[in-house]
Amino acid sequence: MIDDMVEGGIRVVLGAVGRFLFRLIVEIFLFYTGEIVLFILTLGRKKPRWDSYAAEKPTRFWVLTDLSALVGLVFWLAVLGFVGRKLGI
Repeated sequence: MIDDMVEGGIRVVLGAVGRFLFRLIVEIFLFYTGEIVLFILTLGRKKPRWDSYAAEKPTRFWVLTDLSALVGLVFWLAVLGFVGRKLGI
C-alpha cells in the first residue's frame, strides 16, 4: 500500500515537472520565434517584446502572447516542411 502511494506521488511529481519543462521550452521558444518573425515581416515597425507582454492587461497579454507563439509554430512547421521536401521525406 505504501509502495503504491509512493509510486503515485512520483508519477504526479514527474508529470508536473514534464509539463513544466514542455511549457517552458516549447512555449518560450515559439513565443520568441514568433516575435522575431513578426519583427522581420513588419520590417522593424513591430518591436519584439522580450518581457512577453507581462505589463499588459491579462486579456491582451493572453492574446498577444498566443499570437506570437502561433506565428512561431507556423514558422517552424514551414521550416520542417521545407526541409522534409528537400530531403525527400
